[in-house]
Amino acid sequence: MRTTLFTVMILFCTFQLSAQRHMDPKMIEVIKSKKVAFITEQVGLTSQEGEKFWPVYNLLEKERLELMDRKRDLEESTEDKMVKSEEAYHKLANEIAGMHLKEGKLIEEFNTKFLAILPAEKVVKLYRSERKFRSYLMQEMRQNDNKDKKVK
Repeated sequence: MRTTLFTVMILFCTFQLSAQRHMDPKMIEVIKSKKVAFITEQVGLTSQEGEKFWPVYNLLEKERLELMDRKRDLEESTEDKMVKSEEAYHKLANEIAGMHLKEGKLIEEFNTKFLAILPAEKVVKLYRSERKFRSYLMQEMRQNDNKDKKVK
């Protein structure tokens, strides 16, 4: 059970909340609040910056989640075991690659918005803190998984 939860958590962070529809809403809220606290501290957001930053960041996360959901749906469409032609796979591969391009454009668009709110140094810290948070969360889940194994 803990191993399954751990795997879901890794996917959750790696795909920027894309596993959200399969998780306990309370767990999602705990992770979101930890992420807000982590990023706020790592970036050094003031309360005034935070008031402007968080609505924009939350919109990015929402749009990113929608893209990741669509990409996952495309990827999972091959799991139905129906015979598909090379042409169908070619089209699917292009659609999946297109989702990656859309995500890149989305990040580029929000980078401009972040730079209008925060100094460039803090925007760079934001990107670094997102990566650090994923590592932090994975480490936390590993520790919890190890504790559960010792208890059994």
